[in-house]
Amino acid sequence: MRAGTRISGAALGVAMAGLAAAASPLAAQKAGLGFGASIGANVPNGKFADGAQTGLVVNGFAGFGTGKFGVRGELFWSRSDLDNAFIRKVGNSVLPSDVPGDVSGRVDLVGATANLVMPLSQSIVKPYLIGGLGVYRRRVAQDITGTVDEFRSLEDSQTDLGYNGGVGLSIGGLGPSLFIEARYVSVGTSPDRTKFVPVVIGFTF
Repeated sequence: MRAGTRISGAALGVAMAGLAAAASPLAAQKAGLGFGASIGANVPNGKFADGAQTGLVVNGFAGFGTGKFGVRGELFWSRSDLDNAFIRKVGNSVLPSDVPGDVSGRVDLVGATANLVMPLSQSIVKPYLIGGLGVYRRRVAQDITGTVDEFRSLEDSQTDLGYNGGVGLSIGGLGPSLFIEARYVSVGTSPDRTKFVPVVIGFTF
């Protein structure tokens, strides 16, 4: 009986050690190289929201973690339909606030960013902070039916630097992990900055 008790105690000790290892920072943060992808809604903000609707956003990334923090390189694509005039000035002509026609078109955004990821816990379910800098290209294609000829069919493309920052929640251990994430993005376009909030769900492996 005493030998059996000692064996059971040893087995329990091994099991507890295994659980501790699974919940360790190294396991939870998946140190080393990783990849991932996400999809979700891109919510326009500020002046961007005056013309664009909530659109689709897709991300793909590769990252490297040390167990305490990580770095992530991302490729980004988004498309939003227009429900109001986005390009409102051509030369010296300014589109009136009461647009004399129906507006259609879209805004495409592509970008490449470098980000820092800072976990806020050491568990399997962990919140984290993320933020960084990148280069974004915004292309607007706008059509207006009506009598304002100079605004009938317009395109505008700009490439500018931008920054992003936000929060996420990752669920998973050593294998594939699920995450949800929301970030605020601001890009230095003119005459107004392009601001939006991608809210996504994705996985890492």
